[in-house]
Amino acid sequence: MAKRLQLGSKKGLFLSLDISSSKRRDHGLLWGKGVLSVDGVPIISSDDNKPVEWTWVDLLEWLARNWASLLLEQGFPFHVSSLHIGYVFSDLEKRWDNMSEWRVEEEEEEALRFLSRHDFASAFKGIYFPSAYFMRHGNLVEIVSAESFDIKCLTLNQAVEDLEEIGNALAERVRSFAGAVEEGSRGLLAVSNWDSRGVNLQKYALTKLTGMSAESLDAFSVANDNDFWEYDTSQPLVDTELMAAARMTGGSISLQDKKELLEKIRKVDKRSTRYLDKLTDSIVEEFKEIGKPHDQGYWAANWLRKKLKKDESSAVKPKEILEKWDVLVQEISLPGAQFDALACWGPRHGPAILINQSSESVPSHAHRENSTLAHEICHLLLDRNGALPVVEVLNGNTPERLEKRARAFAAELMLPREIASNQVRNSTSLEKAITTLSQEYEVSESLVCWQIINSPGYDSLSEHEQSFLQSKNKQ
Repeated sequence: MAKRLQLGSKKGLFLSLDISSSKRRDHGLLWGKGVLSVDGVPIISSDDNKPVEWTWVDLLEWLARNWASLLLEQGFPFHVSSLHIGYVFSDLEKRWDNMSEWRVEEEEEEALRFLSRHDFASAFKGIYFPSAYFMRHGNLVEIVSAESFDIKCLTLNQAVEDLEEIGNALAERVRSFAGAVEEGSRGLLAVSNWDSRGVNLQKYALTKLTGMSAESLDAFSVANDNDFWEYDTSQPLVDTELMAAARMTGGSISLQDKKELLEKIRKVDKRSTRYLDKLTDSIVEEFKEIGKPHDQGYWAANWLRKKLKKDESSAVKPKEILEKWDVLVQEISLPGAQFDALACWGPRHGPAILINQSSESVPSHAHRENSTLAHEICHLLLDRNGALPVVEVLNGNTPERLEKRARAFAAELMLPREIASNQVRNSTSLEKAITTLSQEYEVSESLVCWQIINSPGYDSLSEHEQSFLQSKNKQ
């Protein structure tokens, strides 16, 4: 008679499994009929979403082998910018268009290894399931269906609790088959690896949380240890501002500039921001993460304007808002770095926004600083308790979905689309409307064009005017 196991949580990761009692099966391989689901949606099942009969020690092996990657790895290969992990390979293919064949092959192999260690379907040998990817972003985990691109979001804590309950129960079942499991069998080896999974968390913590290779870490600092990175080994999954900053500036900053940047963060004291914290709690209660990122950004910008008692026609000054919220705004200069700003708001430093005022950075140009600060305001309100709990880097390796939302938020906060549309209708020329809006609202002409393009007034423009806006928006 089969024994049913129900493991995890029905709102999170949940495994319903009937272990086979047949003596013809190797009990050490945990043969049985099961379904693995997330929030009630099957991700490992038969074609009709019914239980599938297979050896579930495959899942235990995969969890044990990839535990550190699943829980620590937060960036995509080669710093590719993707909406989510389901798009990573197709976005990398664009990168490979003009690359030599041998280099493409090397990168493709690395990308496939990355996807395999995040794909539940890759756990099972000899049987096919559609890919279902597990990807951590800060305090959240996204589980993405490769077929539908449906995304289920869990807290990191919930995902870890569910996976540990599943792994522990599978391991215990293998142990219970003492007489049927030979020493050195796959089942017992999987149990041994599962029991030692914490060792890999410690072993790979620095490389995965900083996004730096072992060689780069060795060259980075003499004091390159847990204390230097402010990392608490008793809380192995908890990011620090320094580690996140190192990871999120990967590919856009030299090692020397990275050292300098981390020292600047280290000097930023922890600040009390009670009013901002209340606003954050309030918006999180009302915010629904549904629809496209830009729609979410527009909603959040309009929400904040109402809280600030600013009507659509009123100009907004982000720096004054941040000062009232007691958020530190500090200028830095890293001429060789390709990021515009870094915001930190973790347990030891900030909230603070460090603006890169070097000549190559966006904030050094007229009006661009306003957009930069507005962008960071979005992250302060929506992402500190979720996907970005410690640091965000503008033009760094922040998840693209969050960046799209923040860009839309910044544009709508600074210049509502309805105002842009009205100005176009009432001006003698499109060029005059753009200049007037840029001056009155202290935003770049590129942002003005973007808001007009996304406004109701765009369709009323001539083909020539629409082309002009598109060309200006690319500048």
